Amino acid sequence: MLQVFAIVGAGPTAGIPIVKAFLAIGAPILVIAQPTSTNTSAVSALSADDPNLKIMRLHPSILADAAKEAGVKLFVPSEFILPQIAKGGIAFQKTDFAVYAKSIGLPTLRVFNGLFHEFVPWLTALADTGKFHIVNKGETPGSFTAVYDVVGYVARILTTQPPSRLLDVKIHIEGQRAAFSEITALYKGSVPVVHCDALPTEGVTNAPFRTFFQKHVGVGGGSCGWNPMTESDDPVSASRDNWLWEGHRWLTVGEVLGLY
Repeated sequence: MLQVFAIVGAGPTAGIPIVKAFLAIGAPILVIAQPTSTNTSAVSALSADDPNLKIMRLHPSILADAAKEAGVKLFVPSEFILPQIAKGGIAFQKTDFAVYAKSIGLPTLRVFNGLFHEFVPWLTALADTGKFHIVNKGETPGSFTAVYDVVGYVARILTTQPPSRLLDVKIHIEGQRAAFSEITALYKGSVPVVHCDALPTEGVTNAPFRTFFQKHVGVGGGSCGWNPMTESDDPVSASRDNWLWEGHRWLTVGEVLGLY
């Protein structure tokens, strides 16, 4: 098993929780401040400890180049969303990055978990307006996973699985399978529910993107089992790698949002 881990430029959404997840299981992790724009400084930072470092935050291709030059064995980009999307889709930049990493011979581990439970109030503009907005019917199930579960899973597999199990692998996990219409029921009438063609733009930042995302969920693309080539969903594939965290109980949307 690899013994040395590092995270570059840990952010608040997943980066810092990943650091905490490693510390919780007694696995030391090196936190590296985001390198400057020079390749030399990035290589220097990545070469500081061991060539088996795992870099777990997505940055421009300069970091991938530096990681390759420094001898990094596995690069884990900050993906944590949906599986590969067709060109022009909502996560294509991250797919494009993985293609680039492969082209330079840098192995990656990509983790797909659907939508974070914690993002539901943001995606539906509930946090902005006090109303739960559902684009169209909201009856198509998608994959939802808590940040706590995602970072715990990452820490778990990186410290227990052999490198051969992780190199150039796409991981699919799912904490809960649900539709927006099912999630609204958890609020038990405490917030207004609005079905709409698009989210309101007044007071709602990035409303077009949120609308686009919900529409993507509406056609099945919110599932980790979604195949953009066939435009079909395989519910079994959505959680196909949950088993690697044996015995774990995955948190529900209701638990994370404090709805029961």
